[in-house]
Amino acid sequence: MTVLGTLSLITALLEMVLAAGVIFGWPSLQLVLMQEGYFAFNCSSASSNGTFATCSFNESSYNLVFTLSTVALMISGIPFGYIFDKFGTWTSRIIACFLNTFAWALLAVMSPQTAGLLFPAMIMIAVGGKQLLVSNVQLTDLISNRKSTYVYLVDGTYDSSVVVFFLFKVAYDNGIHLRTIFQFMACLSVFPWLRTFLLMPKNKIQLNKNGNAAKYGIFEVLHLAKRTQTNSAVTFESQNQVNSNPSEESNQEQISSVDMKQSKEKELSLKLCLKSPLFWSNLIFLCVGYLRLVFFFGSYITWISQIQPDRINFFANLFSYILIAAGLAAPINGVIGDVVVKYSGDSNTSRNTRKLRGLFVSTLITGCLQIILNITVIINSIYGSLIILLFFRSFLMGGVSNFLAQNFPMVHFGQLYGITFFAGGLFSLLQYALFLTIQDSFLFSIVNYLLLGICILSFVHPFLILIKVLKD
Repeated sequence: MTVLGTLSLITALLEMVLAAGVIFGWPSLQLVLMQEGYFAFNCSSASSNGTFATCSFNESSYNLVFTLSTVALMISGIPFGYIFDKFGTWTSRIIACFLNTFAWALLAVMSPQTAGLLFPAMIMIAVGGKQLLVSNVQLTDLISNRKSTYVYLVDGTYDSSVVVFFLFKVAYDNGIHLRTIFQFMACLSVFPWLRTFLLMPKNKIQLNKNGNAAKYGIFEVLHLAKRTQTNSAVTFESQNQVNSNPSEESNQEQISSVDMKQSKEKELSLKLCLKSPLFWSNLIFLCVGYLRLVFFFGSYITWISQIQPDRINFFANLFSYILIAAGLAAPINGVIGDVVVKYSGDSNTSRNTRKLRGLFVSTLITGCLQIILNITVIINSIYGSLIILLFFRSFLMGGVSNFLAQNFPMVHFGQLYGITFFAGGLFSLLQYALFLTIQDSFLFSIVNYLLLGICILSFVHPFLILIKVLKD
């Protein structure tokens, strides 16, 4: 692998931690905002849980911020997926970087009196971060023999970005003003901008005849700069001569490679991908799992306040520790999938069959974790639920991404990813409706039993994969 490729992969993981999935560390930031008095002006009366004053309006407002942010994160997949596939990496990342930078700037000027700014700011952070994740998944082409492992590693670091809001809480508890923290993050948002033009391809990763990635990133910037200088220094005739030599040849090579790629992708068009039963079972699998996930995130503080009201701060910190560790646990499922692909079957077994076997094992493990998570919440096992969450969060999101990347052409990845997560986002709107019913602990149990039944039905996805494996 080249130095450029190595830097692209390493900095992608760092970007995931700093700027991608920070919204899922919401419980840590929520506690800081509660201490600052955000949304408290709408509380006519408040009850004390440890050192935090809360009321029903206060809690529902925080939950609504999180719900809208995660829903926007998911439903933005269709437009961003189209932009990514149609206009390339730089265009989609420029939009994502702008949303990220502008959001932190909004938070830097926010105060308890302007708490409404939390809604657009968190939505932009969530949406921008998701698109950064999508753009980094394509780097799997740099390490084709370990695709599953890399996809899960990227998703794992995406999960671990909850460390950002946790560090906010630690810094705030040590006397650093919240506005100063947001200002620092606004400055740090320059990093994704630099990666966009220095370490990411203008369009998509292109492979040459040897299977290695063609030059991209900084080389494309230098090429554009050189063309600009040449065009400004020569006449119209000399420009035609220049365009007919090396640059024209390189353009012709790129066009021919694109044509070859498009001819291969005609074998499985976007329309045929959308007609695949496995695409829809994967979509249902995400919808159910994501609803279970965001309901756990959004109701976590309320759940803890019902069973351990004096230890809210402790369990909020423990929640952050667990999700930070998800970055270490995430590659496990990817490694399992790669091992199954490599060693299952004999020399007569096709590559596609081995790949499907790996995907089956991966989705089956994820489905079992989903069931166990529901059971631990029902029996009020806080430690058990957090341990299962450590694996389930990364296995679910990474598994869905890996399934799309492995089972369908990468040229359609952005749009298929967008449609899948759009549906998941709409379905997760139920989370807010469910949250409004759990103020009573009995109703909380009823909701979790309902989610358990729905999660069992989602096993249709690994079942369909198994059927296809047996047919092959």
